[in-house]
Formats: sequence, C-alpha cells, structure tokens
Amino acid sequence: MRGWAALWRDPRRAGLLMWAFFLIALAVGPAIYFNVTVSSGNGPAGPPGWLYGAAFSAFFAWRVTSGGRVSRMLLIIATGGTYLGTASMIAHHFTPVTFGRLLALAAQIALLVSPAVYLRTRPAGQDAAVQAARTRVLPPFALLLLGVLAGLCVTVFGLTSISNPLAVPGCDRGAAPPVLCGTVGEGTPLPWVTFYHGTQVVHWAAMARDWTQFAVIGASVLYAGWLATGARRERPAARWFPADAVVGSALAGLTLTVLTGGIPLRWLSVRQYGPLHNATPLLIDAVLWTLVGLCGHLAVHLRSRWRGRLQAGPSTRAEAQR
Repeated sequence: MRGWAALWRDPRRAGLLMWAFFLIALAVGPAIYFNVTVSSGNGPAGPPGWLYGAAFSAFFAWRVTSGGRVSRMLLIIATGGTYLGTASMIAHHFTPVTFGRLLALAAQIALLVSPAVYLRTRPAGQDAAVQAARTRVLPPFALLLLGVLAGLCVTVFGLTSISNPLAVPGCDRGAAPPVLCGTVGEGTPLPWVTFYHGTQVVHWAAMARDWTQFAVIGASVLYAGWLATGARRERPAARWFPADAVVGSALAGLTLTVLTGGIPLRWLSVRQYGPLHNATPLLIDAVLWTLVGLCGHLAVHLRSRWRGRLQAGPSTRAEAQR
C-alpha cells in the first residue's frame, strides 16, 4: 500500500502514471479523436481516425511527462468531455460496457490530477509540494448525496418534456400496436410516465435509468469542482452544521414523494389528454418528508448522547470516590 502511495505522489514516477493513461486510452479509445474521411467524402474511415487520436494522445502524454502544463490541461478537458458524453448515454445504453468505459475514463482523469503528475508540471518548490501532499481524494459524503439529489431533481423536472406520440418503431408503417403509438409520454431522456385513454402508467425502470444518468453527471461535476477547489485545503474542523443529515433527509423526502405519487398532497394525477403534475404539492410533500427525516435524525442523535451520558455517569462517580 505504501508503494502505491509513493507512486501516486512521487513526481519522479509520473512517467509510469502517464504510461498507464496511454494504455487505458488504447483500450477504451483515445479522448482526442479525429474523423478522417475518405477521398469520396462518404464518411469517417474509422481506424485511421483512431490511429491519429492515439498518436496525439501519446504526444500529449509525453509532453506531460516532460513537464507540459498546457498539455495536461488539454488532456483533462478532452477526457472530461468524453466522460460527460459517455455519461449522457447511460439511460439509452444501460449496459456494463457503458459503466466500464466510465470507470476507465475516471481512472484516466484520476491519473492526470494525481499529485505526482501535478508536481511534474509545476516548478520545483516547497509550496507546491506541500499543497499536493495534502491533496484529499475522498470527497465529503454530503457532496455525493447532493449530486444524487440534483439528479433526482432533474429527473422530476424532465416530466415537462412531452413526447406525443412515443417514438415507437413501426408506428409510421402501422406495424406497431396502436396502444403504443397513441401513448403520450413524459420524461427525458426516457419517458417514464405514460398516458393512454385515461390510464396512467409509471415505468420505474425508465425512471431509474434517467435518475442514474443525471446522478452520475451531477455527482461527477460536483466532485470535479471540489477536487479543483477544496481537495488541497486543510481538512476542516468538525462543524456543528450536519450537512450529511440535511442533504440525506432532502434526498429521502423527494424520493418518497416521487415513489408515493404524493402523500399527503397528490402532485401527479390524470387529466383528459395526458398526465398532470403540479409543482406546488410536490414541493410541499418533499419539504414535509424532509422535516420528518430531520426530526428522526435529531431524535437518534439526542438518544445516543443521552445513552452516552448514562454510561459515563457510573464511571465518573467511581472515579470521584477513588
């Protein structure tokens, strides 16, 4: 474990990390990709574009190893853009291949922002060494919860996107069932609330895919911002504000509101021509469930403190008698 930590932080080993970056690029495809068209102009040739992209990735990786600060930033931007582009396809391509590519791209970004590569592209100095040495990798738990909560908010807001009728293959030729072709769908990128002749159906699998896509994007963007701004700061002291409890309660409250369809107030109902959703009852239900979660957290916290005082009481009296 110490050897991996030394490799992660030693700028003299940055070349090995950039070799790992290049090998991952060869496995999943380079982030810098060029569409090389054939002479007839009929479209991309494929392998030549991949080879050009691999050559440019190798060049920029070599420049980073040689101390190229601009090359490192270009690779971070290109790899981050490829990561977000892949994450935006999660709902439509919910497969292990998609998540595997995301993990590979995340590993490439981690190599580029590692203290070893960071110090390799900076002038030798004590301030930079100290700043990189205290770089933290694990973000606050509230940050990840906030990303998941943001993903759920975008998923619910996606109900304002209406597809009428649904894009079902065969509807234009009359080959698909009329029930599917006349269905109104709400949600993006996958419609997860459908309506047909007064019947409303919620497709939880499609909703989970949409939520996963937006949660991955939201958590990744927040983590990248934290990594660029707060990861190299000194670890803050314990705060009285329970950020984890507040964000977790808000996430649980909005999740229960969506799953129940509205308790105590109903925010999702059926009208004559399609589903009807009201933002005001949705917010009221989410706030009420959030307050319930915060009250539960406060009760558990007070109970644990009370039990701790009861357990500390006999030992304190015994020490006083001695």
